[in-house]
Amino acid sequence: MKGKKEKGKFGLIVFIIFIMIGTSVSFVLFNFQPQNDVIKYKGIRFVKYTDRWEAAINGNSAAFSFLPNEVENIIISGDSIKRLQDKFEIDSTYDLNSTYKESIALAQHQMSLTLSAYNIYLRKGFTENNTYEIPVISCRDSTQNVPVVYFTYGNETSIHLDGDCVVAQAKGNIDFIRLKDRILYGILRVI
Repeated sequence: MKGKKEKGKFGLIVFIIFIMIGTSVSFVLFNFQPQNDVIKYKGIRFVKYTDRWEAAINGNSAAFSFLPNEVENIIISGDSIKRLQDKFEIDSTYDLNSTYKESIALAQHQMSLTLSAYNIYLRKGFTENNTYEIPVISCRDSTQNVPVVYFTYGNETSIHLDGDCVVAQAKGNIDFIRLKDRILYGILRVI
């Protein structure tokens, strides 16, 4: 009777070890990276990561916070997006004391990272003199070769031209990130 109990315990231990090893191996082989959401938009495959969407566009990887269908309804007037296409440099500016300066700075930073993959330099600045040694850039500095994007607060989230300057106005923090993505999708001709 004692022999059957010993064999039963040994068999149970072997079974548990087998399950543990099998589970570990299957995790490593089949689930090493977490499952990601995949969405297609106009034939472009967008993959969801923890903090961003990524897509291969024109041979480069581009990162976004929002999918194209989440920003395509942003009001755009005139040729404001076309004004930014096919440029080697784009300047971006905002008011130093803006209530939304953190969101705008994040939008500029993310925009810079994505554009750099396409060899487009984003020069960041403020609309007025500052103690941070950051360039002063205003809408008056906008040219055909180097357009200016001016991020500012507005009653509606929209993009429009003011002379040669592209004005991206938002009514809240998250809308500045949405504007950034809409501008990037326009520059890359996704929307």
